[in-house]
Amino acid sequence: MAIRAASAPINWGIMEHVELPVDYPFGRVLDEIAKAGYSGTELGPYGFLPTQPGVLRSELAKRSLTLCSAFIDVELGNPSAHEGGLAEVSRSAKLISEADAKLLVLSDKITPARNATAGRRDDANQISWSEAEWKAAAKAIREIIALCKAVGLRVAFHHHAGGHVETPEEVNRLFSLFPANELGLCLDTGHYIYGGGDAVAFLEKQVSRVWCVHLKDVYDRKANEARRAKMNFHAAVRHGIFAPLGKGSVDFPRVISLLQNGHYDGWVVVEADVLQGGVGADAPLANAIAGREYLRRLGV
Repeated sequence: MAIRAASAPINWGIMEHVELPVDYPFGRVLDEIAKAGYSGTELGPYGFLPTQPGVLRSELAKRSLTLCSAFIDVELGNPSAHEGGLAEVSRSAKLISEADAKLLVLSDKITPARNATAGRRDDANQISWSEAEWKAAAKAIREIIALCKAVGLRVAFHHHAGGHVETPEEVNRLFSLFPANELGLCLDTGHYIYGGGDAVAFLEKQVSRVWCVHLKDVYDRKANEARRAKMNFHAAVRHGIFAPLGKGSVDFPRVISLLQNGHYDGWVVVEADVLQGGVGADAPLANAIAGREYLRRLGV
């Protein structure tokens, strides 16, 4: 059993559905991920890294990096969005499978209504999916699991601020619908806490359900300011709610201990969501290096 450390393009401001920073082409980002001491990376938005499997494998290999996963978001509660969403999943699943990844990370797509309540647990729960939407989402997820299984990938679900599976109540409902061997969780410590949960308490009860971990720290004061101001998720990110690893409120020594004691065998992806013009966007390499050094002190 081994915990392996990865980074992700999101630490350089490269995120789905936003304009990509011109200062960080893929070669520079991969160089800096390797320089910071990580052995893996996520794919980032489709098209950021090369989309030819041979070229992608070559670019990773020259830096001794492994592709650990790809993050894909689909508007799961909306049946009219499923055809396009499944096509996106199929495209990314084929690419990452041919580049030797073993896991696809799936999330519900951020919607305007839920984005407006991001980080506010009670408000978010008031506009959870209807029964029909839950059924539509479960159907789409089953199709995605089958599609990924056909190319040798497992699926881990990422609860996400601004999506319809954000709060602890929504996470629990989702995982009541699928057997433990069929759908895993991508536990994002920062998003889980911002959505009103306790990441340590979750790991104490359900560490075996976790197939991927996004290690993200949170500044409680900034998060509470964002909640009081009713910022949407993207505004909260620019406000700087997410902290460099070890600088916020998350008890990472306990998180790592629970993963180790739970025989977790997989990737921990160090993340601090940043966006152009926001807090933390000016020092991604320094933050990546500091995060890797912090993890080494915890034995990872």
